[in-house]
Amino acid sequence: MSDHLTLYDFHGSPCARRVRIVMLEKGLEWETKLIDLTRMEQKRPEYRALNPNGLVPTLVHGDRVIYDSNVITEYLDAVFPEPRLYPTDAWTCARAKMWQAFELEMAKEYRPLMYLRVIGPLDRRRPKDEVMRDVHRSTDDPAHIEWVSRVYDGTAVSEEEAALLTGQLYQRIDQIERELSGEFLLGDHFSIADISVYPRVAMYPMVGLQIDPAKYPRTTRWTSAMSQRPSFKHSERVRPS
Repeated sequence: MSDHLTLYDFHGSPCARRVRIVMLEKGLEWETKLIDLTRMEQKRPEYRALNPNGLVPTLVHGDRVIYDSNVITEYLDAVFPEPRLYPTDAWTCARAKMWQAFELEMAKEYRPLMYLRVIGPLDRRRPKDEVMRDVHRSTDDPAHIEWVSRVYDGTAVSEEEAALLTGQLYQRIDQIERELSGEFLLGDHFSIADISVYPRVAMYPMVGLQIDPAKYPRTTRWTSAMSQRPSFKHSERVRPS
């Protein structure tokens, strides 16, 4: 099997970013194929033939197709084991995977605010009929088409829902602050836990959520340290092929 790696990627996706971080940590080379989420290319039949979930990222390794970012990162760690990012100790590995599960729940709370405060305003830079033509080119799912229409109109998320989601997302930071007993989420060892959680936390300001250093000193130190790590710095944008 060929060792050639191709990553279907989008620069605004924290899920894709964690895969980029893993590959950078391991010194891997890969080809990038950009999937433009703003044009809903991830929902198009040709991409769904590769990834039936219609999400980014997708990794192609030789003749193998792997999707779901946490599945991809675990696969890469098994196939390219140096440096090891998933702990080999069963309990420590379980803790790392619980952080991954934590981030998945965090994502559910984050996404509606992203649609309200980022995607909607971005869509409204174009005429609505143009946006809807893109949707219809990508999918015939009536629920998704209706959702995009509501996002454009600014009615997808109410003020009450936004306030509730904001509170839940700050509760996530409360938990990170409590759990940070050392330099990293697993104490003294950098791991997939940091790679999984940081990209989501780094996007808080995008939806208008600030992390107060006075209230969250440990989290602030952690995010600052992670942002300076070379793999994290170089993963901020999609890597050109």
